[in-house]
Amino acid sequence: MMTVFLIIWIAASIGAIAILPYQMKMLRGKIEEDSKNNPGKKIPPPTVMMLISAIQSIVLLGVATYVGTLLAPKVKLHWWLLDNLLHGTEIPYSLSGMILGSIGVGLVAAIIILSLDSMFSKKIPKFEFEEPSKGQALLASLYGGISEEVLTRLFLMTLFVYLSTLIGLGDISYWIGILLAAVLFGVGHLPTAFSLIGKTKMVVIRTIFLNTIPGIFFGYLYWKYGIEIAMIAHFSADIFLHVILGPIVRKRMK
Repeated sequence: MMTVFLIIWIAASIGAIAILPYQMKMLRGKIEEDSKNNPGKKIPPPTVMMLISAIQSIVLLGVATYVGTLLAPKVKLHWWLLDNLLHGTEIPYSLSGMILGSIGVGLVAAIIILSLDSMFSKKIPKFEFEEPSKGQALLASLYGGISEEVLTRLFLMTLFVYLSTLIGLGDISYWIGILLAAVLFGVGHLPTAFSLIGKTKMVVIRTIFLNTIPGIFFGYLYWKYGIEIAMIAHFSADIFLHVILGPIVRKRMK
């Protein structure tokens, strides 16, 4: 169990570091604006902010990974690929087929998000941000695919499923965990949305709704096929959203 914990924590920590250049480029304009509007306000240098953010994320991911890997076996949630690698445990499905299927789920999730976002864009304040490079977006996708799955699926979903089974809810516990984790996944994106767009009711609805939908997909994959398959689907969705399809759609919307 300790080996699984360390592998997942290290992978998630790499994701937390990989996203820093993307975050700084996305928020640079906001930081510069705050500096101009509040000349007396002391704002730490970007390198210091990145270091603090990385340390906080790594610690949080360590706690989330520990709780998730402790509770998941108690509610029959799995990491089939890691078990196969470490112990030779048989994977109960076609690995190649499931990897292709998870990439397909990522593509479908990305298309749904982009389609719905084009509708929401007409009802939220106009905003602009400096488009990160494809390299930065690719690195940031590691955070989405690994780190966010650790926080929302391995930790939150597992915890909700575990607590639900304790009070005797049976198989519905998995759907409770999937839905609650998916909604909280959306809520977790609100601070970034507020900093980029502003605080409005429609921004809240858009952010939660657009993130809850893929969160349900990823939660189902975790339940049925293991956390690694959910990670592949999430990573694929982010690649389509931020590297392949998203930049094209945003250019056309301008």
